[in-house]
Amino acid sequence: MIGTFISPTSAQQFKEPNYKIRGGEILGFELDPDTKSLIISLDQRARGELTITLPRNLIDAKIGSEDTDFIILLDGISTYDLIDEIITFSDRTVTIPLRGYNTEITIIGTQIFSQVTPAPTVIPQQQIEKKIEAELRSEMPKGEAKLLIFSDTKWSGAMESTSSDYIEIVGQNDRSVVFGCEPSLLREGFFGAKIQKMTKDGYLKIVAIQNQKIIAQGSTEAQFGEIIIQENCGSSFETGTGGGGCLIATAAFGSEMAPQVQFLRELRDNTVLQTESGTSFMAGFNQFYYSFSPAIADYERENPVFKEAVKITLTPLLTSLTLLQYADIDSESEMLGYGIGVILLNIGMYFVAPAVLIMTVRKRISK
Repeated sequence: MIGTFISPTSAQQFKEPNYKIRGGEILGFELDPDTKSLIISLDQRARGELTITLPRNLIDAKIGSEDTDFIILLDGISTYDLIDEIITFSDRTVTIPLRGYNTEITIIGTQIFSQVTPAPTVIPQQQIEKKIEAELRSEMPKGEAKLLIFSDTKWSGAMESTSSDYIEIVGQNDRSVVFGCEPSLLREGFFGAKIQKMTKDGYLKIVAIQNQKIIAQGSTEAQFGEIIIQENCGSSFETGTGGGGCLIATAAFGSEMAPQVQFLRELRDNTVLQTESGTSFMAGFNQFYYSFSPAIADYERENPVFKEAVKITLTPLLTSLTLLQYADIDSESEMLGYGIGVILLNIGMYFVAPAVLIMTVRKRISK
């Protein structure tokens, strides 16, 4: 639905605010600059409520620099019902009780804007791709990687790796950062970066490269958008193309293209790393996991019997992890809840159940 901006000389259109109505239907929106108001036409058939998010660049109510209440009229009459409101730096969400058979709501502020939809940000994709290709053709010293930052606005963030300290980076437009990511004999090298736009408009794209290949990347055009990437760096321990593979599972199932290995990679990238708690967990887990996994993976390749034993041992773990595919994880708390649940389930399968079985067998033998 498109709203209309009432003007003595012209009628401009604006994108409708986000809303949710119960007991009726919204018919249209109008902005009146003379009264500094948003007029909502509706067909209200029963008692209910309207929750509407008002962008500050559309309508706002202020005294000086301080927020003040909107004046809300139902069919031209002030409402004395309690109006709930949630305020952020970019918008104000109000919940208006409706008694039924209302036809018009007027929200009066102190300032109103012609919210003409801005032209979408144009990312110079071809230029970025050419720069990335040029970087991929250039050789870098062993154990070094490069973070390429492409943007047309201000940004800030931080990064760290196994071979370099935590550093904060702030800049504007394009920039590149060289960092060390050298694996040790028993530990895989890994890095993490978190970069955020400092403005509403513009684009941000980051690409991490090492050994003449892309190992991680992300992009955003969202207002104050944020990108988080985390990946393993190139290593002699890798068994296939690309970093970040599960060494033990890859050795057990024979290839990084095995369905079980792809499942683990997709679960990590598409579920776990989509939350801050999941990212933090993976950072700690990688330090622990890569302290012993290269030696186990090497022994799997040397000993077929041990390889089959590891494959059988991994099966219950893979089965339990499939539960996360059917879970709607939309928040940090849900990620923590499901994650802890899966961990406890595996503790039960791998430790509690065998312990109970052993104790039961011992009791029967002692009889």
